[in-house]
Amino acid sequence: MEIFCGVCPKTITEHPLAFSIQPCYNRDWSVKQTQALFTQECVPILSLRKTIIPLLCTSLLIGGMVWAADHFQNPEILFPEVAAIATGAILHPKLAWRTDALHTFAAIAVCAVLGLCIVLWMPGAVWVQMSAAYLLASVVFLLSRTSFAPMLSAAVLPVMLQTRSIIYPIAACILTASVLLVREILIRCGIRERVPFEKLPSPTPNACLQAVLRWLIASVVIFAALRCGFRFAAAPPLLVAFTEFWKPDAVSRKRPAAVISLLTLCAASGACLRYLLCVQLALPSFVAAILTMLSVFGIMQGLKLMLPPAAAIAILAFLIPASALLLFPLQILCGIAVLVGASYLYREKAPEKQMAQSPT
Repeated sequence: MEIFCGVCPKTITEHPLAFSIQPCYNRDWSVKQTQALFTQECVPILSLRKTIIPLLCTSLLIGGMVWAADHFQNPEILFPEVAAIATGAILHPKLAWRTDALHTFAAIAVCAVLGLCIVLWMPGAVWVQMSAAYLLASVVFLLSRTSFAPMLSAAVLPVMLQTRSIIYPIAACILTASVLLVREILIRCGIRERVPFEKLPSPTPNACLQAVLRWLIASVVIFAALRCGFRFAAAPPLLVAFTEFWKPDAVSRKRPAAVISLLTLCAASGACLRYLLCVQLALPSFVAAILTMLSVFGIMQGLKLMLPPAAAIAILAFLIPASALLLFPLQILCGIAVLVGASYLYREKAPEKQMAQSPT
């Protein structure tokens, strides 16, 4: 008699995990009893497989990026937002955004080139360039009819760092493609699910108004942060978190304290691990980056909140000067607290019907 696993089409004798229940197998048991026993043994292991393998893939991907940046002595290879993309596309059980592989890659490519062009050809102070980058990326965001907000960081980051090399958009595209490739492999292995992509509605006047209000708030925060010497209070991943937090259906909007805690703790994790392991112990940066991703996952699990920009904030700590590590978590705390407060200030005054119509 063939007895099938309760969670897959294989028979017990064919199943690679069959050894876990064979000592308990008894011919006198009914089919249902044996299926129930095998399901109890199999489900936790499969759940563990769907957690550990994506976590290892994400950590190794980020570690490889940091290793490449160190090996080639080119910090422009380090694209922190890829940690957010990997978190939302690989670590997240389904997919954190309404998008697909083509739109994700195209958005990162367009916004990365856009940010580089602003640095090369747009005159003005850095805060003006950052404000323009956020505005133009917001237009791309609306026109894409996706909820893939990390594209905003791809445009603003090179402006904040004043990147002038074509290596930045090339690295951003390669790293994004790597994440998408890993996700596709995990889908084909049955570890992740393919999520059908349905475009958001075309931008309404209310959605455009909200985009303008977000830009005004972001511009004020950018100006104040750079003027006060707290430039990482306007770090691009914070602007991404601010944009995602603005969505009326965002689960994180119901837990503002958890959002602030998550981003601050992740910033502290990245800064502390880099300082202790790289600055003090002179260990390779990629080791600290891998441990940082593991700690970020632990923090997210502890707070029961998976917010992709938090991973980007943690990896951003590997791109900033070592002298800025001490105040980095404080700057992140100040920035996200202001942005979260500003989003609530507007929403309390906004009509409820208009909020329901907004795709952002």
